[in-house]
Amino acid sequence: MYRGTKDITLPTTITGSLPRPSWYTENLGTRHFLEAMVSRRFREQYEDALTCYLRDEELAGLDILTDGDCRFDDDVGGQSWTAYPPNHMSGLDIAHPMATPSGRGGIWFPRGHILHDYLESRVMPVITGPVGRGNLQYTAMWKAAQRFTTRPVKFGAVSAEIVAFALQDRQYKSVPDRMFAIADAFNEEYHELADAGCPVIQIEEPQIHLIAVRKIQDKVITPQLMVEVFNRTVKGLRAKTEVWAHSCWGNPSQQRMFAQVQSYKPALETYNTVDADVITFESSSSGGMDLEAIGKTITGKRSPSASSTITRCKSRIPTKWRRRSAPRCDSFRRSGW
Repeated sequence: MYRGTKDITLPTTITGSLPRPSWYTENLGTRHFLEAMVSRRFREQYEDALTCYLRDEELAGLDILTDGDCRFDDDVGGQSWTAYPPNHMSGLDIAHPMATPSGRGGIWFPRGHILHDYLESRVMPVITGPVGRGNLQYTAMWKAAQRFTTRPVKFGAVSAEIVAFALQDRQYKSVPDRMFAIADAFNEEYHELADAGCPVIQIEEPQIHLIAVRKIQDKVITPQLMVEVFNRTVKGLRAKTEVWAHSCWGNPSQQRMFAQVQSYKPALETYNTVDADVITFESSSSGGMDLEAIGKTITGKRSPSASSTITRCKSRIPTKWRRRSAPRCDSFRRSGW
């Protein structure tokens, strides 16, 4: 169901965290969002940062806004993207977190590398019981942003499989079971968000294109499994709201994760099977080399396609959220437009 992009020919938006103001010193940590919002200092800083993000996006001419991931803490390399859900869901031992084992997910960097610090800081709660939505409170966060603007606000969050890869588990017998449990909990949370009126829900980084590159694909961990996890996460949502799948090549600590530029081409046919209205792809960092293949492969009325251009950078504020003049850089192209 098209809600956020309905009647907009070339809608523009952003994905990811915006630079955190130096005066935004409060952190949510493991507190519930609504609990933190009764604290005068947290509420003041959160709402001030949030309104700054929204106004900057409006001034940039964006059609669909985000909260800039305002809920995330001032941590190493953006850990909150992965850590926020398990630190607020039920079935996890938040009081006794453990480091994610080295090399989990096929990624490893030597000591002294900036991404080694990022991975070493990945300390997560342990699954000790059936996973539930707990106190994610996505609806309250979206409402906090939407009330400050008349433009549609998109809500995006990490995919279930990324969270599953990062956690140690004392409950489920297999990795797929763990992924499905997290996906089902997310689905329940997203239905509440959709029922509240959120016009766009975005699932970030389904690992369809990454598991082969990260060398974690085997007989169990397959692109088809990643599609199944995505589709369980969004089951029933397209009847209520607009569903997006966002993909990129990773950007922890503003660093590239791969020495060589990667291609989406091997994964595009599988991506075309996800239950989404819109799919976005990181294309600027590769010079747009996959745009033709994306346009040819992501087709059909079942899942209108999208190709986004996102600029990754190492040492300066990203320009990815500024409207550009080149048509291919505007945000995405859907079939039928």
